[in-house]
Amino acid sequence: MEIQHLLELHRRHTWWPFTQMKLAKPPFFIEKGKGIYLYGYDSEGNPIEFIDAISSWWVSVYGHGHPSFQKVLQEQLSKLEHVIYASLEHPTALNLARTLSEKTQHQLPKVFYSDDGSTAMEIAIKMAFQYYQNQGKKEKTMFFVLENGYHGDTIGTMSVGARSEFHKVYEPLMFPVISLPMTYNSQDAMFDETLAIKELKDWFVMLEKQFKEHHSKVCGIVLEPLIQGAAGMLMYHPVVLKKIRELCDEFDVLMICDEVFTGAGRTGPFFAFEHSNIYPDIVALSKGLPAGYATFAATLSKEKVFMAFYSDDRSKTLFHGHSMTGNPLGCAVSLESIRLYDSLNIRQKILQIQEWHKEYLQELKNHNFSKEKKILSTRYFGSVAAIDVRLPDHRRKTFNLEIIDFSIRQGALIRPLGNTLYIVPPYIIEKEELGKVYEVILKIIEEKIE
Repeated sequence: MEIQHLLELHRRHTWWPFTQMKLAKPPFFIEKGKGIYLYGYDSEGNPIEFIDAISSWWVSVYGHGHPSFQKVLQEQLSKLEHVIYASLEHPTALNLARTLSEKTQHQLPKVFYSDDGSTAMEIAIKMAFQYYQNQGKKEKTMFFVLENGYHGDTIGTMSVGARSEFHKVYEPLMFPVISLPMTYNSQDAMFDETLAIKELKDWFVMLEKQFKEHHSKVCGIVLEPLIQGAAGMLMYHPVVLKKIRELCDEFDVLMICDEVFTGAGRTGPFFAFEHSNIYPDIVALSKGLPAGYATFAATLSKEKVFMAFYSDDRSKTLFHGHSMTGNPLGCAVSLESIRLYDSLNIRQKILQIQEWHKEYLQELKNHNFSKEKKILSTRYFGSVAAIDVRLPDHRRKTFNLEIIDFSIRQGALIRPLGNTLYIVPPYIIEKEELGKVYEVILKIIEEKIE
């Protein structure tokens, strides 16, 4: 299909997420993906090849065109592509539920399937709210949320996320929450619990005060474990989760972990909360779970949460569902994703990537860009790295689209969050390939940062 026809179709029909279409740059057309690379051509027909340095919105953790995913999809498709997941059951969904439960040492054995991260979190919110309603604790209707959090773009998930300019128009539709201010750890403290506790001392005092004051009306606390992704890869030490777990137990509040981004191995362990040796009451998973090979999500809960709904009283049912719930194709690729996590020893690979980030970030900071300080700060944890750059206010609105276009042409897709350049590579990336991504970051800072 010729380029002009594709551009005309794009102009007539495309409505991208998070994009003001009138200001958008011409698209890149992607024809195929292989491993960590994407291939296609630009709007003038020139061929392009680049590293998917953000795993296609943090999803494609095992890269593109992986043969084992293709195999399990074909096998599942030859048997069953979809079936209503109510009254009817299928083995692939059961195997996945058992496997996910095993990943929590059966501490969260109940699994509710859905379609994507936002819906998985929407379900988690409804579970926590109704958990107390079903027990007659009608006053527990509010949520604690952590400042700068992001949990999706449905009405409920927007309500428990940061109230940014993106959501301002929807304010009349959102419910009130109790937002807790955040303190983030220094890079050194991310790997030193004693230092982390020292940095968080005042924050812990504030947190305990909030629980004491509001617990009688709070049903749950909603958080992203260790890394707040959309906020700019902001990081805090695992000891925070320990403290929150203690307070939730003391004051009868459910702990909800949004592992949509951090789960499925992003920080090393399959779940980020494992760094803290605790278990939440409810967990949401998506993104890396189906690894980009299906639209799929899961919400896991402790037995006690499920039992609050298990009743002869039909009004205590969790009245929530999706047409594609428990889709066999999604279940099949999710099982394969977990198998690869184990067989490829991804936990160890993430530690390796973490060390590469440390090395490359130090090289970047040592670079003599100019007399003006272009890099404000850097941080890394697990497979994730972030660089905050100096950016005048007048450039913030156009910086994202400018850098996406520039970085692709340089050989690696970088999609900034505000003034933060971040790298969330596929787990299968090798050191030399990650080095190429940092070379693109260097060019961005040299040529695109004043």
